[in-house]
Amino acid sequence: MTDEIVFLEPGDEQAQKVARAMASPTAGDLLRGLADAPKSTTALSEELHIPLTTAKYHLGNLLDAGVIEVVDTRWSAKGREVKLYALKNQVLIVAPQRKSAIGLVKKYAATLGVFVAGTALLSLYLPSLSKRELADDYLVLTVPETMPAATRMAGDAAALPPLMHEFVTAFFLGGCLVLVAMMLYEAINWRRERN
Repeated sequence: MTDEIVFLEPGDEQAQKVARAMASPTAGDLLRGLADAPKSTTALSEELHIPLTTAKYHLGNLLDAGVIEVVDTRWSAKGREVKLYALKNQVLIVAPQRKSAIGLVKKYAATLGVFVAGTALLSLYLPSLSKRELADDYLVLTVPETMPAATRMAGDAAALPPLMHEFVTAFFLGGCLVLVAMMLYEAINWRRERN
């Protein structure tokens, strides 16, 4: 049983590394040599009758691409560290990127979080803003003195004049509408690409 399944999209960096590392016949020979058991660079070089530097080069590329891994280290008679390489227990699948409805929702979940956070901040900030008088040619944001004292408290959500409730609601619904429009646009393009 494999430890993991790795999906590679054509053209992405990881897929290019794997393709470059496995393009050489020597790399293929090294992979076949590692199929039975973990081996050192020296053992592979002797088994395949290739120079040690060539084996090191290709093993480095395969290691960087994530096709093989270092499974153990030992010490040689001369006191040098010797790495044992083995095939990584994985399945590599090269396939074009797949989009799904769930993928679209996940993609835009962060944007929805921003709208929710923005709405929460507006709900908290507007009551303190309404305590100050902001004289503007268009709107004065003050809590009328005619409102009961309990309603005028800064922390109370009911302290917002009706216009502010409408503003916060419009901000949230407008953000959600933009988000839905973006999702629909991407879903329509996805369907066109499939057909």
